[in-house]
Order: sequence, then structure tokens, then C-alpha cells
Amino acid sequence: MRIGIAMIWVLAAWTSSAVDFQKDIQPLLKNKCSRCHSGHEAKGGFSINTRTTLLDGAKPGDSAGSLLYQLITSKDPDERMPPKGEPLAAKEIALIKTWIDEGIAWPKGYNFANWRRAPLAPRAVPLPTGKGNPIDRLLAGYLKELQVPTEKLVDDRTYARRVWLDLVGLLPPVDELKTFVADPAPNKRVALVDRLLEDNRAYADHWMSFWNDHLRNAYFGPGFIDNGRAQITAWLYRALYTNMPYDQFVSELVGGQGDAAGFVKGIKWRGAVNASQRREMQAAQNVAQVFMGTNLKCASCHNSFLNYWKLEDAYSLAAIFADNSLELHRCDKPTGKPAQMRFIFPELGRIDAEAPTAQRLQQLATLITAEPNGRLRRVVVNRLWARLLGRGLVEPLDDLDQPAWNADLLDWLAGDLAANKHDLKHILRLICTSRAYQLPSREAGEGAFVFRGPVPKRLQAEQFVDALSALSGQWQNSRAFQRLDGRKQGGQIGAVNGVLAEHAPKPKLAPPATGKPPAPAWIWDQRNAATFAPLETIYLRKTITLKEALKSAPSIATCDNEFTLFVNGRRVIESKNWATPAKFDIAKHLRPGRNVIAVQATNIAAGAAGFILRAKLDDTWLLSDDTWLATKQKHANWHTPNFETQGWKHAAISGAAGRAPWNLGAAFDAPTVVGAKLTEVRAVLSRLDPLQLALGRPNRDQVVTTRDTLPTLLQALELTNGTTLDNTLKAAATKWLQDEPNPVAMANVIYQTALGRLPNRAEREIAQDLLGDKPTPESTADLLWIIVMLPEFQLIR
Repeated sequence: MRIGIAMIWVLAAWTSSAVDFQKDIQPLLKNKCSRCHSGHEAKGGFSINTRTTLLDGAKPGDSAGSLLYQLITSKDPDERMPPKGEPLAAKEIALIKTWIDEGIAWPKGYNFANWRRAPLAPRAVPLPTGKGNPIDRLLAGYLKELQVPTEKLVDDRTYARRVWLDLVGLLPPVDELKTFVADPAPNKRVALVDRLLEDNRAYADHWMSFWNDHLRNAYFGPGFIDNGRAQITAWLYRALYTNMPYDQFVSELVGGQGDAAGFVKGIKWRGAVNASQRREMQAAQNVAQVFMGTNLKCASCHNSFLNYWKLEDAYSLAAIFADNSLELHRCDKPTGKPAQMRFIFPELGRIDAEAPTAQRLQQLATLITAEPNGRLRRVVVNRLWARLLGRGLVEPLDDLDQPAWNADLLDWLAGDLAANKHDLKHILRLICTSRAYQLPSREAGEGAFVFRGPVPKRLQAEQFVDALSALSGQWQNSRAFQRLDGRKQGGQIGAVNGVLAEHAPKPKLAPPATGKPPAPAWIWDQRNAATFAPLETIYLRKTITLKEALKSAPSIATCDNEFTLFVNGRRVIESKNWATPAKFDIAKHLRPGRNVIAVQATNIAAGAAGFILRAKLDDTWLLSDDTWLATKQKHANWHTPNFETQGWKHAAISGAAGRAPWNLGAAFDAPTVVGAKLTEVRAVLSRLDPLQLALGRPNRDQVVTTRDTLPTLLQALELTNGTTLDNTLKAAATKWLQDEPNPVAMANVIYQTALGRLPNRAEREIAQDLLGDKPTPESTADLLWIIVMLPEFQLIR
């Protein structure tokens, strides 16, 4: 060993004046080190891409103290570099030693990584001639060349479940799925997509999760209590509900306008904070990642070994957000150099460094959203494609410099977004009505990616919880989180209620001349119920016919003591406080043609009993009166549209709203019903719970553009032993025992609700063995657990 070291010293002395980077060092590093330590590879956290990254393992002038030299001379086979093949020859080691001792000479601008830079400008792509969806016309040549079969599309049930979950995040309701499957119209899939996208609330609820992740909009977390963080919940929900054009969406976020300012404000962390996490740098990182599809996080600390960005680039963008001059910090150490203010793509235009911060942000917003920045539109259409089809046209989604598997399709979609006023719903409609989207799903497979159809996707945490709510009938608590708490957190449901109130449709017609709307009546299944009725539950139904779909149907109802109301078989609302009538909107549950309103009304103790309702249906009214049908006997599927009411009798009127003992005349005499508040609150507005955490919902302290889809041990434990899921399934079991105690009918409807189909023979036998003749809460919950564990339930295929 001593002889070997002596030889290295002799050779080092001999080469001390002969080391040339291009001739001696560059070939050596490229042949021996670059496979594991250049380009995107940085094994052990060490990269030789640039001199700056190399300095993490080498000290100029001190070879003995340099990790690089120590590793190439190590005699430990587990430590020596390179780890495979023959060790470096003594002469090669001597060259490295001398080069380090002489100060690590490095040609200016040299980089071992050949980073690809995607074009910035938009590119016009001619659309192939022919008929059909433009996406299919653009993909035709690609699919033919790779011999991908495209003749067979998924069946109606698979398509409906896929598009319902992809566009609004919900399972298709049983009755609506039946109607869709039975519809013979050739354009029914296009019509379904249009109808789903027109449901502004369902659309906003679903895509809120997507943008909460991207914009790290959290309801709870660090920073709120001392104004070190701000929600953008109301702004974001409003933007989604109104389908704000994407260029305006980005402009308001980057410009920090009004309620959108929380995005660029970032989080003020407590305690000692690395310079790469100061708020201005957070803004730079997040804007670059979310809207430009590139990663500045590495370059926020030192020159990046993940891409072509340098420390100066990250600080130049961060400086735009800063109220004061920024000093560059390399690896959290001050350099004494001030940041020079500019956008990371300076060819798009300049920022006036002398302008106030607010004005600079507007200039930046203008540069990012301007027509020459084709990258903005490529990034978002790539994200939407990935969300719907399971994999992006470019992967990873945050590195748009990677080549697209179909660049023409990417560029055409980006151009089409611009041509259609940056309407994201337009792009979603285009994708979901393409044959490409309707192909059977296929796993991506190994090797180079070839598009053969959508990649199966797991239900995201919020979708999974909403699917459980559809099974249980119990949604999130609508009375929670109405306002900010003492720590300035929460308030998300109140914020959304405020947006819905802003956009509640106004009545088309003035109230009657009396100044009061028509008066409903208290009804029950017997006369004199206002005086006395036994402890009982009765069932009420009313059939109505509508000429067209309604945009709003504001309703008010109450029951002494409690009621559950269904529209066309779907549970809409429950209320247990007769003194405060429930106000809600049933428009989304109504459809042109025949509709059934069904109510389960319960008198929880002997005494007065009654139900009363009024709903405005465009220019007509739905009122509780003696045209409703009533019965005391509970029948299977009594609340569904196709149920036959043979043997039911007309309800009995007990009097007007203002009669005793209820005295609710004032509530029902109001000229208009107050704008409906949020009902069926979905998981997106809930607080992060153990089940959603296990299923991948992030805490949103960081931007998350892609959730991890791989199963984890935590998920397995939560799905098998977690109290959140257990309590939900117990509540669902109680609901099904009340709604459908017959075990065969119960199993059928549960399968239809959860999977969109009836159970097969083997599944029927398992359900019968499990439920027996008299299902219990435990056996029903077990059946529900079996179903929600099925891949068919948890995957979008």
C-alpha cells in the first residue's frame, strides 16, 4: 500500500505541470464517473455536471481533504469509486490529485449534462384532414404505425363511471346510469360530458382538490396564526365555479391580486430558515413549477444538477417578488452578490427593476400569460391529459423539457386552448369525447411508453371518501368550518357558501301580487296530526313533470320531528330541527320529464306531527298538499322513480304553515327562498383525516402536482383497521338497513351504487351467506367493506 501511495505522489509530481482538463480530466470523468454522477443521475447526492456541483465533493487545492480523492484511493471495496470494474490506475489517480491541488480548472460554461430545452414559442400544427375528434385525427398515424387496436371502445357503464369520476369526482347515481345505458341516442356520450361540465358546483368541488394541491392551498397548517400564510379558498372556488379563463386565472395568481394573493405570499416559517425557503424564493419555485413546468428548487441553493438552471436564475425570479434587494446565498451561505431582477425566460420581455413590487408582479403576470409563451399552455394541457388518461404527454409533469411522446398533439392542444379563450372545460370536453379516451384502459408496461389507451388510475383520497358518502348517505358536516378559528385557520365551508350565494340564480318571475309566494300546507298520513300522532315513520311521494332542466329550484322544508328527502332515488337532505326549516336547492337532481320527490318523515314521540315543503320550479311551484301520496308501510325501493304506489293514499292536510303548534308562517311567507346553502359537502372541504392522509391527500405545505399512487403499508393498515373507515361503513350499514332491509334487494342496490352493476352469481351467493335472512349492522358493514376493497371500486378503468 505504501509503495502504491508513493507511486501516486511520484506520478503527481511528474504531471504537476501537464494536467489539461479537456485532454486529461474530461475523458476520465466522463468514462469513469458520468454514468452515476451526471445528467439526472446524482447518486449519493454527488454530481459532476458543473464545477459548482463537483465542489460538493472536492476542495480546490486540497486533494487529501477531498471526498472525491478519498473515494478513488480507498481500499474498501464497498467504498471505492468507481464501484464496478477495475479501480483507477495510479496515473489516473495522480491526474485527479494534481488537478484538485492546482485548483480544479474548469472551462467556463462547460457542463457534463446535455440538458434539453423545449421550445418556448407556440407551434402551429396543421390538423389532418378528415372527420371526427381532432385528438383522434392527430393520433391516427401514431396508433397505426405502432399497430395499436382502436376499433373496440369501452361499454356505456365503464365509460359513464370513468367520465363521472374524472370530470366531477363522483360515482354515477344508479337511476342516472340506468337512463344513460338505456338511451339509444348516438351522441349520448357527448351529451353526458356536456351535462357534467355544466354542473358548476360538482365541477368546482372536484377540481378544487387538483388545484389545492398545485397551489398548496391548505385550510389548516403552520403559518396562519401570525399572518404568515393566507388561504385562497374563496377565490379558487369562484374561479372554478365560473370557469375563469386560464390566462386570467394565472394572471391573478402570479399578480397576487386580492383574494388570490396567498399563492405568491407563501409560508413564513418559524425559526431558522434556509435561504432557499424564504418567501420570495418559494414564490419563484412555485410559479416556475406550476405554470412553467420546470424545477427551480435545486437551483435555489446552488447550480442545479437536475436541469440547466443556475443559482442566479432562481434568485433573479425571486427578486421580482421581493420588497427589498436580495443577496445570493449559495448552500445557505451569503455570497455578497445582489440578485439581478429578471424572468427565467428573458426572451419573453423585461421586468422594470425600479417599479414597485405590485407593478412588477403585474409585469411578470403579463409575460407569463402572453401569446409568445407557448410553454404555459403546454404545461396545463399536459397536466389535464395526465389527470384524465393516467399519464402525461410529457413525463415527468414538472419537466416540460423532456420530449413528448406525441409533440404534435401537445402543441395542437396548447394552441386550441389559446384559440378557445383559455377555456379549460373546452379541453376537458375535447379529451373526454375522443376515441382515445374511450379505449379500454391498459397498464403502461415496461420500456419506452406507447399509448394504447388510458392508464388505470386509483381513486384519489377525496374521491374514495365521496364514494363512501354516496354509499352511506352521510356527507361532511355542513355546519363545520363556517369561519376562521382563533388560529385564523378553517372557514373553508363558509367561504364556499359565500361563493354559492354570490352566484345563486335570481328568480325569473316576481312574486304574486300579494307579495307572498303560494302557501304550502302541513301534511301527514292522517287528519288531526297537528294535535296528535303516534311515534311513527311515514313515507310520502309526489310525482312532477318538467319540460326542461332547471338551473335552480330553491326549496324550504321542515318536519316535526325529522325528515329525509329523496329526488329520483337520490338522498338530498336530512333535517332534525323542525323549528329551523332547511333551505336547499334540488335542481341538480331534477331532469326533464318525470321526477319523483320522496320523503321519509318521522315523529320521534307521540304528539304533533307534520311535514311541509315549498320549492320554486322556474315559473311553477311544488307545494306540500293533499296531492301527495302517503303510507305507513315501508316497501323496497319506495323512494325510486319506478316504484308502483299501489295501495298508497292521499296525504291529509293539517293546516297552513303558521298554524299552531309550529307557528312558521313568517318562514314560509318570505317572497323568495334564501339562496341555497351548501348541502352534500364533499371531502375536498373536510379537514385532513387519517384515512385521507393514508390514501395520499397531502398536507399542502409544499406544491404537489402528482400524488403517489403506489400502495403503502399505512394504507393497508388504515383500510383494514382504521376507525375512520370503520365508522363510515357502520353509518352506511345503518342507512341500508333502514332503506332496504330485504337482503337480496339490499345487495343488488349496494352493488349498483358502488360498482354500477348487479352482483354476479358468485357475489350474490357470498352476499346471501354474509347477510342471511335478517341482515345485521355488522354483516351489512362487512359486505360494504368487501366491496370497497375491490380493485373494481378503487380503480378508474
